[in-house]
Amino acid sequence: MLKEKKSHLTRVGVFYDGNYFWHVSTFYYQYHERKSRLSVGGLHRFLKYQIAQLEGTSPELCKIVDAHYFRGRLTAPEAARASGDVLYYERLFDDVLNAEGVTMHHLPLSRAGKGNKKKEKGVDVLFALEAYERALQHEFDVVVLIAADGDYIPLVRKLHALGTRVMILGWDLEHDGEARREPTTTYTSFELLEEATYPIMMNELIDSRAFRSDPIINGLFVNKGVSEERSREVKGRPYQAPTAHSRPIDSASVDRLKDDELPPAEEEKASAEDDKPRLAQAPEPEVTLSVQDSIEAPEVKVIGHIDLPEEKPTIILGEELPSGFIRGQINTLKAGFGFIDVGVKENAFFHYKSLNGVNFNDLLVGDFVEVHLNRNDKGQLVASDVTLLGQE
Repeated sequence: MLKEKKSHLTRVGVFYDGNYFWHVSTFYYQYHERKSRLSVGGLHRFLKYQIAQLEGTSPELCKIVDAHYFRGRLTAPEAARASGDVLYYERLFDDVLNAEGVTMHHLPLSRAGKGNKKKEKGVDVLFALEAYERALQHEFDVVVLIAADGDYIPLVRKLHALGTRVMILGWDLEHDGEARREPTTTYTSFELLEEATYPIMMNELIDSRAFRSDPIINGLFVNKGVSEERSREVKGRPYQAPTAHSRPIDSASVDRLKDDELPPAEEEKASAEDDKPRLAQAPEPEVTLSVQDSIEAPEVKVIGHIDLPEEKPTIILGEELPSGFIRGQINTLKAGFGFIDVGVKENAFFHYKSLNGVNFNDLLVGDFVEVHLNRNDKGQLVASDVTLLGQE
């Protein structure tokens, strides 16, 4: 039984799948328009503000108390014989991790298969064991996994059993590598994101046009010519993170209705809004955050259920799904994915790659869409070919 916490701090543990993080950082350095590697310090700063908003606390009380980096690597003699300055750049990155208080765990690369190429072996097992043991020992409130492999799902479930919330930082990336016939892709397991308490698709935040000038987002990257220490001083307008918005209500049409003429759902919603306590900052969840004060992180909470029109189609669970398009309404938007009400208790999941002719950032809660429905291997309802119909 875990002992009762005596501190109001939100204790955070961060665990890096080093090979995955290295590939993502290299993508932004070599193939992305930013042409810069990810900043470990900037990422930790982002996490503090993000978790503070999600946990209902302040960044000052949200502390990364433990951070670990796992990766296989060559021995010093092998790295010295390798082409380029492999040993130098590995040790240079070690200096960055040391400066940010990240503990490193390295296993020797081993040869696998018929080829002569060395591969990681046992790193994911070490990662999972260390993350679970340290969560048990240090009683983390939140564990952040910078990982993409579905093999970490059992770890997430074990952490949840301890009462620890789990945040997954994921990237879906694709680029045409040099001398490659097929595009190089990096994807985060959909099943892993489903298991997380707080799933965050980082590429959606980074590439959003609305947040190109946000200092926290820009702080995720190493500023060329500026040391990591100096880059901690983030200046500029307050960070306004992307959120899932509902369509605005026409105030003129609402004014024409008497209070007793409001539809029951709207009347209940208005009453609930009146009873909400007003905070010093903007109402929950629309909180404006800055580096010095409290800041809003990308919204990943469920916005709520929106009733569909009476003519909505009816699907009985367990029956064969229709083959054509079916109409639904978006009732949840998260970072890179969301859910659609198609007239049953089970909402249909959709990913931003499932959209047909519409940008994910242009979608709003309340939009009507047409979709094809199917079920994945786990029997979950999934929407594809999501086409925007508009608002009624």
